[in-house]
Amino acid sequence: MVCPPTQGSVSRLADEDQPRCPFPHDSATSDKTGGRDERWTEEARKLAAERGHAHAAFSHLDADRAQRMAAGAVESRAASREVAQIDAAFVERVGRKMGYGHPLSERTGTLHFTWTPEAEARLQQVPEFCRELTRWRVEWTAHKQNLGTTITPDIMDVKYDMWGEVSHAIVQRHESDVEWTDAARQRLAGIPDFVRGQVMESVEGNARRMGQSVVDDDVIDATIQRWSETGDFHEGKYGFR
Repeated sequence: MVCPPTQGSVSRLADEDQPRCPFPHDSATSDKTGGRDERWTEEARKLAAERGHAHAAFSHLDADRAQRMAAGAVESRAASREVAQIDAAFVERVGRKMGYGHPLSERTGTLHFTWTPEAEARLQQVPEFCRELTRWRVEWTAHKQNLGTTITPDIMDVKYDMWGEVSHAIVQRHESDVEWTDAARQRLAGIPDFVRGQVMESVEGNARRMGQSVVDDDVIDATIQRWSETGDFHEGKYGFR
């Protein structure tokens, strides 16, 4: 899944010519590794912090945010699975489920890519809060498709086309027990169609998780906040893999 380009974004950017994060990058935790969650063992806390710190540069995040994101992904998965204790084995399991580029993923740091100036400029059209998440998915596709290690706009198009096929299939088969307010539908309509299906399905999944039967602005904002804090777009229970 990808956050859409700035124009028409779901995130209500104040200035479409200057994409920026519409909310602060602070974590739900009081420190970098789940300080408010007493389920953490010290070993698990240390592992998540070390993994986030070691992978920060490869994730294109500053060290603090990488550590918070690693912890956030673990806590989110632990909450959804009602895990009684977050130990090192659980941190490792979550890391294996995270996609390439995520600071907790065991794959991150194993590949090295160069982006052309044109590709970097195009990436800047993506809102700041999900810009590097988009980068991860493009890089992993380049690796899987044997497209080389230099990212160009053409390689970005390969990933965007793949997203488009999935999005259109979701929209065609879509049936839902979740309603959308007019304002929320307007925001969804502004999403490019090549990712609209994924966004719709994931927002609805998060609404169900929150116990909501209607998607409104608050549900959309909470979903975006969750994505930003955890970097975890692919938890199938809440939308899509």
